[in-house]
Amino acid sequence: MDADFKQKLGEAVKVYVKQLDTDLATTPFGVPPSMGGWGGSAAVADLGFRMYLLHKAFPETVGTEYTLRAANYMLGTHPVSSTSYISSVGTSSKLKAYGNNRADNTFIPGGVIPGYIVIKPDFPECIDDFGMLWFEDEYVINVAARWILAANAADAIVR
Repeated sequence: MDADFKQKLGEAVKVYVKQLDTDLATTPFGVPPSMGGWGGSAAVADLGFRMYLLHKAFPETVGTEYTLRAANYMLGTHPVSSTSYISSVGTSSKLKAYGNNRADNTFIPGGVIPGYIVIKPDFPECIDDFGMLWFEDEYVINVAARWILAANAADAIVR
């Protein structure tokens, strides 16, 4: 980035971060909330990696806390339970999921599930021991890729 472009982008990032902080304050977890019938782990993983890149470019505006909150959320700091959304990662992780192995009632190491859903009007659910609900428990390949980026970003921050 040349200096002029970086200055303009820096101003846009300041506006973005201010609005993002307002939006993230709506939940106690400080990550994008899932308010519908689909888990929100994709948005959380995206936040973790996106904010890491912005932190690298604009450390005076964007702190490391966004990436670390995203990683903590994916690993179990979220509504419903403290179960990690990444199978076989964390002290308690999703071990029954809706993947190509669902008939075996087992898991794929590193598989990432969408996470909790909101059952209307306001009941969050993500059942740990029943992997047949695809909208809560399916392995989502592109979210696994996003998680790899977010996890590596969090690792880079704490090293």
